[in-house]
Amino acid sequence: MTARGGFAKRILGFAGLPFLSLITPFLFLPILARVAGADAWLAIAVGQSSGGFFALIVALGFNTVGPPLIALAAPSIRPRILVTSLHARVLVWLPSAVLAAVIAALVSPSDYRVDAAVMAIAMTLTGLSSAWFMIGLGRASLIAIYEISPRIVATIIAAVVVLNAGDVLWYPVLLVAASLVSVVLFALRTAGVAELVRRDGHEVREVFRANRSAVTTEVAGGAYNSLAVTFVGATAASAQAAAYVSGDKLYRIGQYSVSALGNALQGWVVEEGNAEFGQRIRRSFVVHASLGLTGLVMFALLGPWLSELLFGAEVAINEATALGLGVATLGIALGTTLGRITLVGMGARRQFMLSVLLAAAVGVPSILLLSAAYGAAGGAWGLAIGETVSVCTQALFVWRLRVKAGAFIVATTKPDAAPTEL
Repeated sequence: MTARGGFAKRILGFAGLPFLSLITPFLFLPILARVAGADAWLAIAVGQSSGGFFALIVALGFNTVGPPLIALAAPSIRPRILVTSLHARVLVWLPSAVLAAVIAALVSPSDYRVDAAVMAIAMTLTGLSSAWFMIGLGRASLIAIYEISPRIVATIIAAVVVLNAGDVLWYPVLLVAASLVSVVLFALRTAGVAELVRRDGHEVREVFRANRSAVTTEVAGGAYNSLAVTFVGATAASAQAAAYVSGDKLYRIGQYSVSALGNALQGWVVEEGNAEFGQRIRRSFVVHASLGLTGLVMFALLGPWLSELLFGAEVAINEATALGLGVATLGIALGTTLGRITLVGMGARRQFMLSVLLAAAVGVPSILLLSAAYGAAGGAWGLAIGETVSVCTQALFVWRLRVKAGAFIVATTKPDAAPTEL
């Protein structure tokens, strides 16, 4: 197979298959918006937002550092890496799930607090996902079997139940079951029972130490991205918050599409070491920029019409909201290739962390202030501002590192080594 053919196959495998999981919720979301009403619509979204943020804490940075770690690790030690990560993440999951549920219940409309809380718990369980391990292996088929299929089944069943009985609670309950099945089955398949029950306290402590900057980076990014719905729900009028949720659902298509593309390329760019690294990250930049620009154009041209078609006129977004979310989509595409792929690949995790911390410091107050003043549109542009700050900072760091090294160099140091040690 030619290099070009292999590149295309990898993108289709890792970006094409996960796209099915992006489309599947749209079997359910139009039903939720029309059958359950705006309050249930907002409550489920707040649960997703709160739980999604805490899922980043539960993940302990493995979504960022895991794929290249597995791609470069010897096959014999890969199962132990997975097991140790699960032991560490389970310790974090319980307090995270409780906090996420409480926050979701407090912010949501009173009649749907339980629904929001259970949705938050369901989302925190995604932090236990082993998708990063499958990405590192280069096995898109495993993602389809263990990650996508259980959620597709849960969502289809939930859509049928809500359509017939109107009980929204079934949706998060079934997602909880799907996540647990996914995590347990893949862990058993990869490591077996004996390895799963063997806990090494030193290895678990090393996970917390080694992944500090990655955790900080993901949590900071979640502060202005995953929590955007929660912030808008807390500061804007209910009608505006519900409209923002509609835009956010479309934005997640762009975000998850970018994430799927990043999954396809994150391990790939480092596989051949320095010989191919420079060329591969340039190719990564081109395809990510193309995807981001496509998202911007689609939001600008179709955003309001599509949100009304899918979710109804009551919660549709306007042109200003659509454009802000389009700019944010472009920002997250460029940030994925510059930060998660290039900076992490060069070992510059601290620079990546600093760029996201700066984006959060600007993005969070922007979302809060602008959504309070301008509703859904303000929230969208606050999110866009945060993503733009992140991209500009990452571009500066990439340029400085390349000038210093004279080329794009793959990291060969320990996880949290200073970038100057490259």
